[in-house]
This record gives sequence, structure tokens and C-alpha cells, in this order.
Amino acid sequence: MGSLKKVALAFVVSSAMLAAAVPTTAVAAGKVANQTQEGVAQALLDTISAAEETLAAMKSGAEKDDVMALLKKTKQTAKTIESAVVLADRDRALAKVKKSRSAYKKDQHAKAEQLMEDAVERFIKVNAKYHAF
Repeated sequence: MGSLKKVALAFVVSSAMLAAAVPTTAVAAGKVANQTQEGVAQALLDTISAAEETLAAMKSGAEKDDVMALLKKTKQTAKTIESAVVLADRDRALAKVKKSRSAYKKDQHAKAEQLMEDAVERFIKVNAKYHAF
């Protein structure tokens, strides 16, 4: 009887772990599984547009909350780029966006603008690299 309880407990624990693991293995929100070439190209253009919009808002002296929202939008848009060809370069550009956000949050606006300019340049290079491949 004791071994039957152990088997039943093992079954319950394993099924609970499986149930908890299923939502995390699903495709994350915003990402596109099996993205087409046209989808990648559009995601690149959308990301460059969002990054330039964010940089323009920083330079114009927009409200801090608005700039923070634009930084978040840029990050989310960049994550829709699903191409192994440019994945590492995309991640480097995203790192610049992350550092820019951190600097802007600490009211280091000049540093944040410079980092965002670097991010825009990197996203443009990512686009060029993708189309050159």
C-alpha cells in the first residue's frame, strides 16, 4: 500500500510540473513563429522607425513618461525581429536601448541621447546586413 501512495504522489507531482511548464513553452507575446522574409523586413523597418521616434522625443525634451513609453515600444518592436542572420546584432542594439533607458531614468539625458543614437545606427546596420545576406 505504501508504494501505491508513492506512485500516486509521483504522478500528481509530475502532472503539476507539466501543467506549470506548458504556458512557458508557448510562443511569447509579440513574437512571430516562422516569420517570413517580408515579416522580418517589416519588423526591421518598424524597429528603426520606433527608435528614431524615441530619439526625436528625447531631443525635443518630451515628458519623461512619454520617452519611457517610447523606449519600451522600441524594445518590444525590436524583439519581433526573428532572423538568425541578425539576431546577435539585434541583441547588441537592444543592449544600447536598455542602457539608454537606464540613463534616461537616472536623468542623464545627454548620455541617454548618445546611447539612443548608437542604437539607431546599429538598427540601421542590422537592416543593411539582413538585406545584404
